[in-house]
Amino acid sequence: MATLAKANEVAKLYRLRWRIEQLFRTLKSDGLDLEASQVTDARRLFKLAVFGLIGAARILQLVDARDGGPRPATDVIDAGQIDAVAAISASLEGKTIRQKNPHPKGSLAAVSWVAARLGGWNCYYKPPGPKTMACGWRRLIDRLDGFALAMAGRDV
Repeated sequence: MATLAKANEVAKLYRLRWRIEQLFRTLKSDGLDLEASQVTDARRLFKLAVFGLIGAARILQLVDARDGGPRPATDVIDAGQIDAVAAISASLEGKTIRQKNPHPKGSLAAVSWVAARLGGWNCYYKPPGPKTMACGWRRLIDRLDGFALAMAGRDV
């Protein structure tokens, strides 16, 4: 029994190590391309790396959510942005069933679907990975900022 417990512990640690590798891959070449930064000051590079790690973790959350799940959209966006994401989602849907967002409004999976579509995923072939999600996340944030500005203009 002790051998099985040790084997399970090793497997658990290996899964965690792999997850860390995915995080750093997303931080670098397969997502945020941090190594292309021209920052040379150590303090500034450290700050950039901290923000990059936050962004890479968010991108991995989106990748993890692409197939559905119970997590709420508020894990990555504010509750006030859920309606905007739903409107953006509707504008990205195509004519086929595969091109419709299958996830419920307000779910992290629905946000993931929108980010994937904005990143260039066509709903066919292989599922979107970190590069697609990183590109789509940047575009989604831009659209959410535009939506917020448009809504603020209505209050004037």
